[in-house]
Amino acid sequence: MSVAISRALVVLLFGGAVLGAGCANVLDRQPPEKQRFVLAPGQPDLVSGPRAGALRVGVVRVSSPFENRGFVRRSGEKTFANDFYNEFAAPPGTLLRDVLVSWLRDGTHFATVVRGSEAPPDWLLEVDLESLYEDLRDPAAPQATIAFAARLLDARAAAASIVFGKHYAWTELAADGSPPALVAAWNRALARLLAELAADLDAVRGRGHTPARAR
Repeated sequence: MSVAISRALVVLLFGGAVLGAGCANVLDRQPPEKQRFVLAPGQPDLVSGPRAGALRVGVVRVSSPFENRGFVRRSGEKTFANDFYNEFAAPPGTLLRDVLVSWLRDGTHFATVVRGSEAPPDWLLEVDLESLYEDLRDPAAPQATIAFAARLLDARAAAASIVFGKHYAWTELAADGSPPALVAAWNRALARLLAELAADLDAVRGRGHTPARAR
């Protein structure tokens, strides 16, 4: 065997070993695991005083860009992208409905607050989740944005009528750009908006919209 051929075989064997080791390293790497989060803004202080009326919280409708579990990141004026590795534990509309029921039970003077019931409610709350995204347009100051519209219907008349409607929105600065920090900012923003919503609903309920229920 000539010296040239021997050298060529050595190069091929060495290159194959390096390539094999590289492939092994790639195969050994574990893909990033998905992280799942919930909306958990805490609970308000339990309001005191008499309670009256049954409030039903309807299914939360969600704008199409934000209806999936994956976080939505905004990096430009009209640039949004989904985060494959960080997501909510349930669809955002489901999480928000659960939070609304829990918060309004303690934070308002309705006698009962439910998702659904065979008994006809006195009031219906409709909510549209319009925005829920991480705002990373300024990487040095990441923010969490949430916005929703709420409508309160008086269901005690023959035909339910809207007696209150308002748009709620808040952007909260996050401690950093990590998913846990952004979720914490979402929760702070949501707590602020829920407190405002609860006060508004109580004010409407207390104004005495009392049409007789149709029989």
